[in-house]
Amino acid sequence: MASKKIKQLLSIYQLLLRTPASLVSHQWRIHLQNCFNFNFIKKDVFIRYFLLGIIFILPFGKLQKVFSQSFGGTTAGATTFCSTSNSGVVTLSGNVGTILNWQSSTDGGFIWNNITNTTSNQTYFNLNQTTCYRAVVQDGINPSDISSVVCISVYPESIGGTILGGGAFCDTSGSGTFTLSGYSGNILYWQSSNNGGTSWTTISNTTDTQNYTNTNQNMLFWAIVQSNTACPKDTSNQANVTIDAITLVGTIMGDSNVCSGNNSGVINLSGHTGTILSWESSIDSSASWVPISNITATQSYLNLVQATWYHAIVKSGSCWTDTTLNFIVNVSAASLGGIISGEGNFCGTPASDTLKLNGYTGTILNWASSIDNGVTWLPISNTDTTENYINLQNTTWYMALVKNGSCPADTSNIVIINVAPQTVAGNISSSATACIGLNSDTLLLTGNIGNILGWISSTNNGINWSPIANTTTSLIYNNLIQSTSYSVIIQSGLCNIDTSASVLITLVPMPIAIAGNDLSIPQGNPLILNGSGSGTPAWSPTVNLDNPAIFSPTANPDSTIAYVLTVTDINGCINSDTVIITVVFSEFNGLVSNYFSPNGDGINDNWYVEGIQNFPDNEVFIYNIYGNEVFKAKPYSNDWQGLYNGKELTDGTYYYLIKFENKSKILKGTIDLLRSK
Repeated sequence: MASKKIKQLLSIYQLLLRTPASLVSHQWRIHLQNCFNFNFIKKDVFIRYFLLGIIFILPFGKLQKVFSQSFGGTTAGATTFCSTSNSGVVTLSGNVGTILNWQSSTDGGFIWNNITNTTSNQTYFNLNQTTCYRAVVQDGINPSDISSVVCISVYPESIGGTILGGGAFCDTSGSGTFTLSGYSGNILYWQSSNNGGTSWTTISNTTDTQNYTNTNQNMLFWAIVQSNTACPKDTSNQANVTIDAITLVGTIMGDSNVCSGNNSGVINLSGHTGTILSWESSIDSSASWVPISNITATQSYLNLVQATWYHAIVKSGSCWTDTTLNFIVNVSAASLGGIISGEGNFCGTPASDTLKLNGYTGTILNWASSIDNGVTWLPISNTDTTENYINLQNTTWYMALVKNGSCPADTSNIVIINVAPQTVAGNISSSATACIGLNSDTLLLTGNIGNILGWISSTNNGINWSPIANTTTSLIYNNLIQSTSYSVIIQSGLCNIDTSASVLITLVPMPIAIAGNDLSIPQGNPLILNGSGSGTPAWSPTVNLDNPAIFSPTANPDSTIAYVLTVTDINGCINSDTVIITVVFSEFNGLVSNYFSPNGDGINDNWYVEGIQNFPDNEVFIYNIYGNEVFKAKPYSNDWQGLYNGKELTDGTYYYLIKFENKSKILKGTIDLLRSK
């Protein structure tokens, strides 16, 4: 039974093997193989068969291998490139058997070239033409099979190319032909634009030439090229037809007059049509020109020293080149005011004469005069080189104003016509008598005509004079120690100098004042002051004097005092002298303060001992509670503020001891120092 089924199966399989692979699908073959159940074959039985000249020794359970056949499978990865810069992978799947190699064809499958590759992936790189790929597959000893074919379509890149032709036409319409070259692909159409490429109009033309006829406006043209419908379009360069306006040179404007040396400015070209190619300048009245690298409408100049000519060269597109009219910048020498001659001095009479201007450069604009020393000037309508002045009553200044070309005006020198009345020295008031060493008064000058040059003084009756730096009409003198004469020097304009009559300040000696010798008296004993002098006496202070208006009054002072005797003579001179009357006290009986508060408030800041000044032979000692000496004075003058070596002592109780020379009496007691009170 098994043997019969096997024979049937082999008969069917032999039929399949004789059938071309292209007529039997892989699925159908597998279906036939699965139609049979091989489980009936015992595993330990071996059968020999001869099939197609090949002996198979098959173990039972493996018999289905007899029915395998090579199947090429399916390739994938077809794509399109519009450039030779490309790469990719073709893949194989569904194949039965081993990949023997791959094959490629560039002629549509007529000729196949083997590729050494046994993998399921076939790479490609930078293909320059359409290329198809397939794989060769073989399963065992079965005949090989071919996979499906996949093609990589490669088209050249669309290249718009270059348009030749076109150009510019001057002030007219243009006609001509554009030619496209260097393009790659098919010319789809041409386009034109009359608004600079903002919008385009399509022209139905697939040739490489394009005509334009009687074009009277600026136009742009280009061609659109595509190598394959699968590839992007490309455009050629833009070719233009330009209708240029006629060249107009315009007009140069600017400052045409400058002053030599320190100058600068600009000239401007306006109203021109076209491009400024350059400027040129000439300093030899256009005999030769120097090019200036400047394509703007503004040309500057700096520090010109001579007349310079300028022009601009203009060209409008394809039209002719033209040159502007010459523009001349005239350079003037600097204005020079010159020198006026004819100045003069007139004393006591009106002035009349003629001034003359020489050595000037430029044109005289006017003359000017001033009667306030040049503070303000009044113009004179005179453009001549001479200026007459008649019957001037006052000193007058003159100058001329000169201007050369565009240069700033310059002024001449200033001449002064001095007109003045005759000098009058005037009078000083007045001579006087003064006290030697103690005097002061003011001298006044009146009636003078002219300027005060200065005062002078003499102490030897006018033999020698010393200048005094004073140009006013008054002079103060004080504390003269010898008789002195004074005078004033006057000059009116440039007239002769005159000197006033002198005045004499006569000094008289001071009156005699003798207050007498200093005296000491016991307390309570009066005495007669022994004063003398030459004049009227007066004592001060008047305290404890019976009559201060006599030379010898009776005095009974309570304490030591200084009396001043003042004597006034008939000239009003005053002198004084002083006498000191010392009052001697027998015993000290003043009060000693037991409290003070040296806190700087001005109240009770010093330790006070009443009447201590009447005993200048006193000696004072201060001790702290420990018996240490903190203050000592001889004599004491009521000036201790609670300091020890310059530092404040602490608040508390201190002890004092007061001694008097040649006296046995010693005073002792306590002092409370409280700064907080």
